[in-house]
Amino acid sequence: MASTGGITYSVAEFNTIITMLGCICATVQAATGYYAAFKKKKIGLLKTNDVLFRSHRAFGGFATTFYFLGLFAGLTGFIGAVFFNVPPFEGGSPSFNIHVWPSFFVMVVIIWKTYISYFKKKSVYKKGKWLGIATFIAWAFTWISSAFSYYIRTTPDNPQHPPPRYLMPIELLWLQIIWPFLWGVLIGYLIIRAADKLEKQKEARKKIV
Repeated sequence: MASTGGITYSVAEFNTIITMLGCICATVQAATGYYAAFKKKKIGLLKTNDVLFRSHRAFGGFATTFYFLGLFAGLTGFIGAVFFNVPPFEGGSPSFNIHVWPSFFVMVVIIWKTYISYFKKKSVYKKGKWLGIATFIAWAFTWISSAFSYYIRTTPDNPQHPPPRYLMPIELLWLQIIWPFLWGVLIGYLIIRAADKLEKQKEARKKIV
């Protein structure tokens, strides 16, 4: 357990919360991307619609930041297990293997998307559809595998971590899993509604002219 400013928490729960926040941001970004690329079939709206442009970039940046704050969720478990045996290297554990090994692929997807977004901006809109989908799938997998991996290790049969203090109890694991997606969809809906309103205003001005 660790303590900061009187707030006591476990590092494992802290990293899980960070991953959850990243998943919320990734879901918001996916929602805005879906609206532009699939509903409106104009991926360029992510650049021309000011509401979409600002929110898509902001939440994408937040998601990337949370990924780095979470220290490449899954990879730290692998490094700690190999070099320090903290957590233990559980090669026979499905939750360990599912969480750790695919995290290398997740890292490649997120770093690749980050690189293209900041250094190859012209390629973003050409590769945006499939890269956006891949990023969301990577984030969804990271959150779900992280949550299962954390909660399984708080049970009496495998008490590697103390029970959650800030996340939901294990009895509500199903709700905890979908919680960031629900919040992401809600925030995304509010953003899309504002973006759609802006598009209608643009169309109305064009008719007047």
